[in-house]
Amino acid sequence: MKIETRNKIIGISFISLWAVGFLVFWVFPLIFSFFMSLNHVAIQTDRLVFDFVGFDQYHKALFRDAEIPNVSLQFFAQSLIIIPVIVVFALIIALMLNQRFPGRGFARAIFFLPVVLTSGNLINELTNQQQGTLSFLQTATVTNLVLTLPDTWALALTNVLNSFLMVLWYSGVQMLILIAGMQSINPSVYEAAKIDGANDWASLWLITLPGITPFIFISVVYTVVDQFTSPFNPILEVILRHFREPDTGYGYATAIAWLYFAIILAILVVVTLIFRKPLGLKKK
Repeated sequence: MKIETRNKIIGISFISLWAVGFLVFWVFPLIFSFFMSLNHVAIQTDRLVFDFVGFDQYHKALFRDAEIPNVSLQFFAQSLIIIPVIVVFALIIALMLNQRFPGRGFARAIFFLPVVLTSGNLINELTNQQQGTLSFLQTATVTNLVLTLPDTWALALTNVLNSFLMVLWYSGVQMLILIAGMQSINPSVYEAAKIDGANDWASLWLITLPGITPFIFISVVYTVVDQFTSPFNPILEVILRHFREPDTGYGYATAIAWLYFAIILAILVVVTLIFRKPLGLKKK
């Protein structure tokens, strides 16, 4: 047997374990969930009974169930505010922690520690404890701003401000991603810019930010996925509630889940298109 053939067989034998798990635990459940979304599913003592209804449950979720559009619109408006706040805060902290100063490693650990320690119960407790503590977010200026917005955006902004501390706690992973991006830039580029008379502000806008654009893109994608799969996501709560209701059950819940997945995928496509040119993905 040739060495190339033997290496291919060894490689396939290693990846086959992942391929089997991928097909059994990801592809099959995905296809089966789409099949359930096209049926009204009744749970019997020994089996599931499927009654094919086509795309009627999708139509119901979009046009006949007022709860789904209302909850979705409110959550998306809130996410549109939260996601930039998290990414910008992570970028600012990454710029600070990328500087050389005593205790830099300890400071990085402090900012990343909440990612390791926080759980659902702890986040709930901290959210309850922080109510009324961030008084600078309850000033007359902020209140007037909220009053001038439409109801959906006003409620979304209020929810963000009420959980502002938790929003900042969700920036640990993005911070590490951005620090890694900054460290990937060759220091000689900064030295050359300094020789040419560029100050720190010019270096930030002309070297650092363009250089870490791919890492900003990764941070945005991670934040979108993290927010849309959060255990406190109201849309996921609606999906789980319909799972437990006998009148709707698995079929209607999976239909909502597929619509939700399609929306998330569309948002990720939009984010990719926004970063397409800086990432060099545009065809020449």
